[in-house]
Amino acid sequence: MEILHEAVQTIPRLPFKFYEHDPLTPIAVKPHWHQGIELNYLKAGAPLKFVTDGHTTEYRPGDLWAVNRRVVHSASGPEQVDWDEFGLIIDDDFLTNRIVESVNWQLNLSGATSNQDHPEAYKLIREHLVAIRKLLKQPTTDLLRLEILSHFYGLLATLGATFTTPLDENDVNPNFSLVDHVMTTINQHYSEPISGNTLADEFHVSLTTLNQQFNANVQLSVNRYLRLIRLMNARRLLLESDRKIEYIATSCGFPNSKTFNRNFKTWKGMTPTDYRQAFARYHKIDTSCL
Repeated sequence: MEILHEAVQTIPRLPFKFYEHDPLTPIAVKPHWHQGIELNYLKAGAPLKFVTDGHTTEYRPGDLWAVNRRVVHSASGPEQVDWDEFGLIIDDDFLTNRIVESVNWQLNLSGATSNQDHPEAYKLIREHLVAIRKLLKQPTTDLLRLEILSHFYGLLATLGATFTTPLDENDVNPNFSLVDHVMTTINQHYSEPISGNTLADEFHVSLTTLNQQFNANVQLSVNRYLRLIRLMNARRLLLESDRKIEYIATSCGFPNSKTFNRNFKTWKGMTPTDYRQAFARYHKIDTSCL
């Protein structure tokens, strides 16, 4: 499984990408990541499984949720459902230029819990998203673009005021390019014998510097991120194939099945074999990306 880096194309003269899922088609979004913050709204349909960095959350119609920068995420939902699901991916350069402190945002907008804690702000973000979608269906003019931006700025103001937690202060100057390139290398070469040390050598930085950048940008050390990517790929092979555990372990970069079993049990609370027996029959292969 390749974890995709989505190169987000924004709408001309607007600082975000808008997406809308086709009704009556299954939601099947491959694991991917991007630099920008993503906002999602499931207006109608059925429960949708959304996975962020290996952790699954089920969202239901009416739920809003956000995805933080550089977080690997995927989604799945059944066929023959009249889906009404859409959202935005915010251009990160625009956001950090307009709101300097947003470089340190950690979003905590996550469905029903957020609605219960902050109902007015939650409702306001939902109204802004609905208004933006409605306006985008009209022929674009300068005045219409201004109206869209008014809702977009309102959305950002509410998001920043209510649904963000600043990351811990640190003395690290963010190097987004370095982190993005290392993440891409890990996503493409996780099956090979790479490590934090070899990646630091490849990118001509110290392991300390690389870990500082990953902790500041992804909230994981480089080796923890590498292990997570290996585990996510191994989980997919467990559910999609009948390959032996030893094959899955070595093909996902683990030195042997014993190391794989130990790491997988720490991650999911059960052995790979038990996990396969429990969940393989429910698994649907992702086939497309929004």
